[in-house]
Amino acid sequence: MNTPVTSVSRRQQPMSKVAAAVYVITQEEIARSGARNIPDLLRMVPGLDVAQLDANSWAISSRGFNDQFATKLLVLIDGRSVYDPTFSGVYWDQQDVPLVDIERIEVIRGPGAAMWGPNAVNGVINIITKNSKSTQGGVVSAGGGSEDAHGLIQYGGRIGRKGTYRVFSGYDSYNNLFDATGGPGDRQLAADGWHLTHGGFRSDWDLSGRDALTVEGDLLGGGEGQTINSFVSLAPPVVGTFNDPVRPGGGSIMGRWTHTFSGRSDTALQVYYDGVNRTELGVRELWHTVDVDFQHHLLLGSRQDLVWGAEYRSTTDNLLPGYAVSVNPPSRAVNLASAFIQDEFTLADSVRLTLGAKLENNSYTGFEAEPDARLVWSPTAEQAVWLAVSRAVRQPSRADANVRYNVAALPGPDGLNTLVTVFGNPDFQSEDLIAYEAGYRAQPASRVSVDFATFYNVYQHLRTTEPGTPTFELSPSPPHILIPELFANKMHGQTYGAEVSADWSVVDRWKLTGSYSWLQINLHLDPGSHNTTSVLAATGQNPQHQFQIRSYLSLPRRIDFDTAVYYVGRLPAFSVPSYTRVDARLAWNASESVVLSLVGQNLLDDHHLEFGGIDGIDPTQAKRSVYGEITWRF
Repeated sequence: MNTPVTSVSRRQQPMSKVAAAVYVITQEEIARSGARNIPDLLRMVPGLDVAQLDANSWAISSRGFNDQFATKLLVLIDGRSVYDPTFSGVYWDQQDVPLVDIERIEVIRGPGAAMWGPNAVNGVINIITKNSKSTQGGVVSAGGGSEDAHGLIQYGGRIGRKGTYRVFSGYDSYNNLFDATGGPGDRQLAADGWHLTHGGFRSDWDLSGRDALTVEGDLLGGGEGQTINSFVSLAPPVVGTFNDPVRPGGGSIMGRWTHTFSGRSDTALQVYYDGVNRTELGVRELWHTVDVDFQHHLLLGSRQDLVWGAEYRSTTDNLLPGYAVSVNPPSRAVNLASAFIQDEFTLADSVRLTLGAKLENNSYTGFEAEPDARLVWSPTAEQAVWLAVSRAVRQPSRADANVRYNVAALPGPDGLNTLVTVFGNPDFQSEDLIAYEAGYRAQPASRVSVDFATFYNVYQHLRTTEPGTPTFELSPSPPHILIPELFANKMHGQTYGAEVSADWSVVDRWKLTGSYSWLQINLHLDPGSHNTTSVLAATGQNPQHQFQIRSYLSLPRRIDFDTAVYYVGRLPAFSVPSYTRVDARLAWNASESVVLSLVGQNLLDDHHLEFGGIDGIDPTQAKRSVYGEITWRF
């Protein structure tokens, strides 16, 4: 009940006062998870759907609408958005924060738009890294196994009397997984192996008793592979299957200054630059974002807690065409200006009401308002009941407005071929959500805690593809019949469900955690829509049931034995069956500075599918793996 959370209201609150479905992945859970990347860490969050598409791609979403680009989930690293403005989503392979440097991961299931703005529709993931004061000295980590290898070198020190720093360099390499076509005796390796090199720094300064400064940045690059089915040629008409080389790359730098006026008033100013240079599907995606964010926290009297602020973001891109995908115009500047306010009122000692709103203007749809209202009642110190109603929007991306995607080429009569193409829509609207949520969290005994949340979401203006009128087209050559499909906002519907999680510290050396989530999706086409695929895709790409239980056991002689069992329901849209995944970690803390660990993942079966093919990318099958690691701190 006293776990601190900052992502709900941009200020620190205990969980007992938070009117949202929040889960915090702690340092201890990260260290004992056996995970080697952030997507595997996120599997432990109740209600979060995490599926591996191939060795280097994941589909991650909250409360429905999962996809390689889960458009309705906002992801932050230390408050910096890593949501891709071109295709609406997150490249999880590029979110390579060293796990030893993560303070905690806060996951909000449900809207967070009143604080964080567009695209915080079904959830917010905020990855919060450690202050460099707490990472002094060196860390050397190396490991490898049947499927991957990893290395990290990091050192932290002091800068004079007021500053601290850390610098790191890491390398990760992952082998190819099995393709999805072979049977038990005829499995073939796919071409989806990958490697990534990543370096960065963080520096923290106590400039005075009232002022603090943080500066951090990173650079990364690598190489990946994937098998795709793509339009290749119009003359002759060819849609081919081939290996696509992917080149991830990018970098960022961020500065955050905080000033405390008094115990009742403080401000924060954050400025960051983020750039991506990535090649995939033949498309070279280059974009640069500059963001300035200011907020002011102020206590008014004894019963009012106010936070307000403003933000300006400018993104400039240059998108070079690929095999089948192009964007017109290839270069564009997109701006976002916004302001927010949130006021918490203490109505009684045990009742708090929070009213807030984000007001913004973007280059695609103009003005948007995203308000919310949240109520918490704490009848005792060990219980909290909360209610919330919110509006959130998923604003259009460059792809929604300006993409051209040549899907297929077909031979036609008299040598006149046919080209099927999906076009973006410059008049594409924001996708809207009104969310109704309720929850209950309690600590019924000193060693037991329970958290329950339920929701009912109403969506409007969801994306569909609508058939257009066939026309004659001269370019690309040779002349051909064009069968167009156009993005539109002609789907609506509801999702509802529930999530429950519990922690039980059986004894001092043994802790059990578990969760169950249930999701129901009902979507409908608007009158006038002629779409035939969007409803099935949106409703069948998410498991209806998920269950997990994790055990953390500390044995004598400094040995930890940690296990996790995950059950994920089937995905009807892809004919992917349900599966049960078992992971285990055995670690020996040889001394205060040396840890040796052995990790097994997917121990129940040799291979299984977790997701289906998206946008022509062939899925591959997760494999059983064993991995050993040694970490030395000095």
